[in-house]
Amino acid sequence: MRPLRYTTSAASSTAGPAPGHYPAKIRDLKEDSDFAGRKKVISDLSLDCQDKKYYPRIGFLEEKLSRDLKDVKLIRIPQFRSKYESLFKETPGLHKIDDKFYIVSGKIQSIRKAGRGSFFIDLIQDYTKLQLMVHHKVMGLDKESFLEHHSRFRPGDQCICVGTPGTTRVGELSLRLIRPLELASPALHSLPPKLMDPALINRNRVVDYLVNEKSQKVILARARIISLIRLFLESRDFIEVATPVIGSGNTGANATPFVTSSVHVKQKDDESQLSQLSLRVAPELWLKRLIISGFDKIYEVGPSFRNEGIDATHNPEFTTCEFYRTFTSLDQLMEMTQKMIMGIVKDLASQPKFTICHDRSVQLINDVKQNGDVFRKIDFVSELERQTGVRLPKMNELTSVKLLSYYDMLGLERPEIISNYQLLDNLSSIYLEPLCQSCPTFIYNIPEILSPLAKSTEYISRRFELYIDGKELVNAYEEENNPFKQEAKFLTQLKLKKEFNDEESMIPDHRYTRFMEWGMPPTGGWGMGIDRLVMLLTQTERIDNVLTFGRLSDVLKQ
Repeated sequence: MRPLRYTTSAASSTAGPAPGHYPAKIRDLKEDSDFAGRKKVISDLSLDCQDKKYYPRIGFLEEKLSRDLKDVKLIRIPQFRSKYESLFKETPGLHKIDDKFYIVSGKIQSIRKAGRGSFFIDLIQDYTKLQLMVHHKVMGLDKESFLEHHSRFRPGDQCICVGTPGTTRVGELSLRLIRPLELASPALHSLPPKLMDPALINRNRVVDYLVNEKSQKVILARARIISLIRLFLESRDFIEVATPVIGSGNTGANATPFVTSSVHVKQKDDESQLSQLSLRVAPELWLKRLIISGFDKIYEVGPSFRNEGIDATHNPEFTTCEFYRTFTSLDQLMEMTQKMIMGIVKDLASQPKFTICHDRSVQLINDVKQNGDVFRKIDFVSELERQTGVRLPKMNELTSVKLLSYYDMLGLERPEIISNYQLLDNLSSIYLEPLCQSCPTFIYNIPEILSPLAKSTEYISRRFELYIDGKELVNAYEEENNPFKQEAKFLTQLKLKKEFNDEESMIPDHRYTRFMEWGMPPTGGWGMGIDRLVMLLTQTERIDNVLTFGRLSDVLKQ
């Protein structure tokens, strides 16, 4: 990135690079009014000199600041504020709170000059700001030496300092520096104004987070949401596990995998050939192997990969949470889902730190309250027939031929792939999903052909999907635990794949069904898209804005 010229002004003249005294042969950075000059001065030094003057070891700076002081404590800004801000908050006049010495560090957010012998500097650390009161008399420096030292700092510099707690005349908690501010790492570029162009943001995520508080708040909200999911499950004695990301013939969802290989893994029957590997499309079948192994309550939060399109709501790499609990019915899964979602939104709505989630969280709480404090429910078959006015073929006759006739009766355009799976899925997207607005809505009693891993009765699966704002958020079902029936369902999926070239048909995992023969207990399985939940609660339109470095197409540019 080309550095912007640093324009000298009343504000900018208060900033500059490293403190300390330099040999005469080193050009004084004070004379350079732009970051390009600053960068050149530093880059012209030897690497050892750069480290000594501009990138010193943190332990060295802490020792320097605490020299000859008794009982100096290292403290981070949020802890400092928590300890002192309630004390003397209403006290008028400049006030010294106590004589304790604290070493505080952080990034300079802004610098305000108050004459030749005084500065006010805002440091930020852990998303929390603290004002530094910097005065020449407190440090025992004359004004010229003081100004020489502190006018070299710039916004963006990483710094460390020592002082005592105090308040300003207006009662703002501050740290009164007793020694000159020390540089830990200089900024070599001037921060631009807030980035507005999405293309520019997607190529410069690092800079966007530095100047766009909203972008940073989305990531903080994401972290809190994931934490709340873990807290919900662990409070119910679930254990978190990690399952393989790379495997052979990864399955567990109707999706196209990424195929790869390893130079160290050869085919058993031909060691001259590499074995074909794939990235998992879902952790489901690995997690259910653990259920069979005797782990009754497990979950995993992690990435999955699908070799599919990139758009506003889809990315080839995405994050999910899946959990599995033995002897758990569909009704119990619905109950757990509502408790988890409502627990998350109530937590976010109550915390000032997550204001970006407040509006949508409060709206969801009110929508559910107006629905009798429960999520809505839609029966797949009966509601589809009500919306179309035409009865579906019998569940045991849901062939592609019968469904194509159904399409003709409705005057619907046929999808590109005409497998019974794709035809039913398309009907749901047209007639059912649009009904799932505002209040969270369960679509349940889904035809068996759409649920190859779910327990089913009379061709209806014990499965639900949770939709909010017309978008799927959760998929859950009672797991098929009959190895013979599961094998038959796998074979049906394989037939669809071959007959209709349906790439989303599930790849059979025959090793999994053999493990099922050891006795798989009745199990409730549940999966949620983390990215979509974050989009929903932060009211973010595009998935790239809830991923730390955007979609795959954005990642490749950074």
